[in-house]
Amino acid sequence: MGRKKIDESNELLPIDDTISELFALDATRENKKQIGYIPSFFTTASLPFKNMHKTSFVRKGSQGLTLTLTSPKNVPFGKYGRLLLSVFTTHAVISANKDDGGPIMIQYASLADLLRELQLPKQRGKDIKEQIECFAGAAFNFESKIEELKAGYLFKEMYDGNYPKTDVQVRTVTTGTILFTDGVQFKEVTDETKDTKTGDFKIILSDKFVAFCQKHAVPIDYTVYKDIKSPIGKDLYAWLVYRNNSIKEPVFIPRHKLVEQFIPVDDSKDSNLVNVNYARIVELLKEIKEKYYKEVKFEIDSSGSGITLYKSPTPVIKDDPRYALITTNL
Repeated sequence: MGRKKIDESNELLPIDDTISELFALDATRENKKQIGYIPSFFTTASLPFKNMHKTSFVRKGSQGLTLTLTSPKNVPFGKYGRLLLSVFTTHAVISANKDDGGPIMIQYASLADLLRELQLPKQRGKDIKEQIECFAGAAFNFESKIEELKAGYLFKEMYDGNYPKTDVQVRTVTTGTILFTDGVQFKEVTDETKDTKTGDFKIILSDKFVAFCQKHAVPIDYTVYKDIKSPIGKDLYAWLVYRNNSIKEPVFIPRHKLVEQFIPVDDSKDSNLVNVNYARIVELLKEIKEKYYKEVKFEIDSSGSGITLYKSPTPVIKDDPRYALITTNL
């Protein structure tokens, strides 16, 4: 397959590009817990929780980010869409060790092979095939709006030299569109008994998606990520891994911001849904700490105004011998 050199100067989104370098991965040993990756952008705005039966979906995230998903047939969704996205991202990240940029192709001889990598039972084959079809031709558009105060002299070209001598309010708008895949192919074989098998999968991850993941990937404990049942719980876990590792000082997240990011409420809906959704978020946060990420540090305000995040140990420690990449044994 032809490879195109990625121009690293064309970085579109100002997200921490060192996160994927925090962990030195040992991918040589078997029978370990598994590590995967997800794009850091999808920790602030993610896929819909359920099948929207739509070709477009918009989700507002934190820090002025907006995600728009598009797909020719149906946007990817739910817990299986998230697991497949993690597998795609992991393949993109590890390809950095052997490729010079450009699209990459991942192949599976059978649907069972893909399910094995996803650590899912064969009964989930129909669900995963559905998500593959959703990702085929799908793209995500991101928009970032950042407002900050800066010295006026930095923009003297805009003012033909007669620039303000005081600080100015600067609003930076950044947009970009990235295809998940350049192409998807699989075969459906039907025998004389009308039994149909699906296999010979070829999935070409787009060069922009590969480059984006290599710059902006968050390592997660895939075994834990898979075991968390709800899509909202998966999003909260990934967000905690990303945010709690990167912060230096405690950060307070107001209730309305949490609801807006994870379980948004339409303005036309009953305002009491904000309370209901916040209660659900708190319930899931407690479950994550109890069952899946015991080291995470946060404090839930007793008045219901929000939560405070604290810097926490990452679930995956550098050179941790307990972990291997989810793609190791394929």
